[in-house]
Amino acid sequence: MEKTWRLIIDAAREPAANMALDEAIMQRMAEEPSGPTLRIYRWTYPCVSIGKFQRLDDIPFLKSSVPIVRRPTGGGSVYHDELGITYSLVFGERSGVMPEGTAASYRHIHEGIAAAVRELGLEAGLYAPVSDTAKAFGSCFALPVKSDVVSHGSKIAGAAQRRRFGIVLHQGEVSLPLDVWRKWSYNNALKIFINCLSKQLQAEFLEGRITDKEERLAEALLMERMEEVTR
Repeated sequence: MEKTWRLIIDAAREPAANMALDEAIMQRMAEEPSGPTLRIYRWTYPCVSIGKFQRLDDIPFLKSSVPIVRRPTGGGSVYHDELGITYSLVFGERSGVMPEGTAASYRHIHEGIAAAVRELGLEAGLYAPVSDTAKAFGSCFALPVKSDVVSHGSKIAGAAQRRRFGIVLHQGEVSLPLDVWRKWSYNNALKIFINCLSKQLQAEFLEGRITDKEERLAEALLMERMEEVTR
C-alpha cells in the first residue's frame, strides 16, 4: 500500500536557516503527529555542513573562506554547492513508512538514491565494506561507509540521521559530477530523484508547503543558535 508523504521543493536559503527548518519540521512532528515529509532544498551560496558532534579540529575546511554550519544530525563535514541535491526525510520511527533502525532505513533510502543516479546515466551501487571499523570524523565524502552510494569507487551520496521523541530526521546529499548537469536540468534531475524515491519507499509524494508554525519555530531555533554563538 502506498503511503502519502508531503513533498516540499524549497527555495534556496541561508545555510543556518536550512538546518533550522529541518529541525523545526522534526520538532513539530513530535509535538503534533502528522504524515512524513520529503524536503528538497538549495543553498544561497556554497557552504560546508558539519555533524552535530563533530569537533572543530576535525574539519578540513576550517581555515578556508567557505562558511560552515552545524547540522542537527551526526556525521562529518559535507560540502554543498550548485552541483548537489540536498534533501531531508522526516518520519515517525514506528510509523511503518520505513524499515525500523538506522542501518535498515539508511540502506532502504539509499537504494532509491542509487536507482536515481543510474537513471541519470552513472554507474551506482551501495558501498559494502569488508569491515565496519568506524572511521574518524572528517570529510564525509572522503571515505564511504556502509550503504553509502558509490560510483566507480567514489562516494557520491551520503546521509546522517537523528532520532528524537520517536521521530527520525534523515539529512542527505547527492553530489553529482558536472557531466550529469550538462545533460540534465535541475528540475528534470529532481523529477527522476523523486520518482525513484517514490518507487523505493512505495510512497505517493504530494507537493505541499512549510506551515506557518514550522517557519516560526525555525526562526526561533535560528535565533537560539545565534545567541549561543555570541554568548
